[in-house]
Amino acid sequence: MGTLVSIQVRCAEDAPNDGGAAAAHVAMEAAFAAMAHIGRVMSAHDPQSDLARLSQARAGALLRLDPHTVHVIRIAQHWQRVSGGAFDPCVAAGHLSGLGLRPGLCATPHGGRDSIHTLHVVSADQVQVAHPLGLDVGGIAKGYAVDQAIAALRAHGITSALVNAGGDMRAIGAHAWRIDVRHARQSVRDGRVPVLRHLVCGALATSVAGLRNPEFVASLGRLRAMSVWQSATVRAHDCMTADVLTKWALQSSLLCPSLRPHLRQCGARMWRSR
Repeated sequence: MGTLVSIQVRCAEDAPNDGGAAAAHVAMEAAFAAMAHIGRVMSAHDPQSDLARLSQARAGALLRLDPHTVHVIRIAQHWQRVSGGAFDPCVAAGHLSGLGLRPGLCATPHGGRDSIHTLHVVSADQVQVAHPLGLDVGGIAKGYAVDQAIAALRAHGITSALVNAGGDMRAIGAHAWRIDVRHARQSVRDGRVPVLRHLVCGALATSVAGLRNPEFVASLGRLRAMSVWQSATVRAHDCMTADVLTKWALQSSLLCPSLRPHLRQCGARMWRSR
């Protein structure tokens, strides 16, 4: 996923020291494995990934994909629609592939602007393509991978943990995890967002626009996005939702009347800096 991933686990106080640590290590290995798998199948850099296969598919082809990929495609279609294109994995793929930053994706020769809605989800592991389609789901898949790591930890009996993938993070349990959020124009010594000192049983994601993150793609127009917000942080119940909402937040106006109802619907909060 092109970032550093850390997992912290708090063992039960009544668990034997050796047994608790051993169980925690097994759980963390499973969580890391889950994230690595998602990174492989949804990589825009790997020519063997599901995304690479979509970019090479013939028109009308029925492709069998990893169920995780199909699920993320479903969610990406939803957010592309409700955000009015503020989140658009096709725009990201086209822009970054053109810059040579997505070597796993082939150019799509059909012409015209790609749309993720030309993909028809047939089943939990099958899609039908209207034409070769370039997708970059990096704006949502990292959050999804964090959520899957949490699911793996829970499946192994872990009840208190923090998974952090380059600033996209999720915590479970009652422990208050200390966090610092540094925004786009702040140095390490500058102040932090005061309302985000701890994370308890929830998810947090931060996205940055501008030169500090040249791979951010403004799908609603570069000028509109870059002239308003430099960074956005969203807290939500799950990391995938927090991750995708940051992309919408970066491209919304001060009042953002279309975004705010979805924040409330998701039980999410947003902080932005200019």
